[in-house]
Amino acid sequence: MRTLLVAAGGGGDAVGAMLIRRLIGQDPGQPALVTTCAWERLRIDPVPGPRSRGDFVGLRSIAGTRAEVAPTSDTLPAGRSVLPRLAGDIDARLFVHDFAGGAVGLSDQLRYLAEALNADSLIVVDVGGDVVARGDEPGLLSPLADSLTLAASIKTGLPVQVAVLGPGVDGELTADEVTQILASLHAERVGPITPEDVEALRDVLEWHPTEATTLVAASAIGHRGSVDMRRGLDPVPMTDDSSTVWLLDASRIEDFPLAAALAQTQSLPSAEHIMRKIAVDELDYERRRAAGKVAITSSTSPSAVVQASLDLGASFITTRRLLEATNADCPHFEDARVDGLGLWSLPAIAAGAQSASVLPETGNYARSRSSKRSDLGQP
Repeated sequence: MRTLLVAAGGGGDAVGAMLIRRLIGQDPGQPALVTTCAWERLRIDPVPGPRSRGDFVGLRSIAGTRAEVAPTSDTLPAGRSVLPRLAGDIDARLFVHDFAGGAVGLSDQLRYLAEALNADSLIVVDVGGDVVARGDEPGLLSPLADSLTLAASIKTGLPVQVAVLGPGVDGELTADEVTQILASLHAERVGPITPEDVEALRDVLEWHPTEATTLVAASAIGHRGSVDMRRGLDPVPMTDDSSTVWLLDASRIEDFPLAAALAQTQSLPSAEHIMRKIAVDELDYERRRAAGKVAITSSTSPSAVVQASLDLGASFITTRRLLEATNADCPHFEDARVDGLGLWSLPAIAAGAQSASVLPETGNYARSRSSKRSDLGQP
């Protein structure tokens, strides 16, 4: 069987799809087939919400449809997506889909792509596990992309499985909430990500801005503790379970209430309208933040940020959180970086890890492979 891996929420889920290849039995000698949405954080793309295929230039044509991302592809304006760089750094054919036509339109895109690639099944990959959320969980922040993707995948009529990587590592549902839902759906724990799996993606994990997949990778290579990450919420535990992978059958859309609610949508606004009623719409938050209507707690003092994180009980901090909390005006502490990942040891920073440079206002994650740097937030 040839399987198309569908990144549920884009970004880090596409990287997560590459991490699970061994566990789902894919031939490492063949390039993976991965499709993802293009939805970047505002620091990379200041336009709220996901991009459409029409926002890209230089996409390769698949059976007459522009969908495959090349290292030379780009967005308009330029440099607003990490996907071209990712396409050059992974052993996969990388495709982009969009939500403009809601679940119905996306289902058509996925079905057409699968047929063109001779793929006879789909695996929807979600790092953290919010794809199985019921909608009433207090920590749920971003269910729209995951639920739209799952609804569309099920509507293709192809065999569909869901792979959950690292329950709770995205800082939304807790690990216990995710694993309880997985158990109720008779999911199978297929194993942990290993250090060898991480090493195979070392080049990507050194620069990619994903937080959740970074936690999975750090857990897989043996790090334990708690992590200060997105929006300064409670630290996220990094445990033995943070690198585990679960597989479940997704033939019954009624098993996934958020996806079921979006199944007949034919536009992104209609999907948003439904999601606002039953859970939360993350696009509303992005719009408010882009308009300056959301207060982001920040400090010009890295030492104050580090101390506040330690006071919360965190032992690590992500690149994203450090950038946001200091308005990207902070030293780079290479000695405190965790195994080249986007994760930093708070005790090491507090103890005075050597400062080597000053971080610029934004990290250019769209930069070509030949110009990668190891600086904090600067690939």
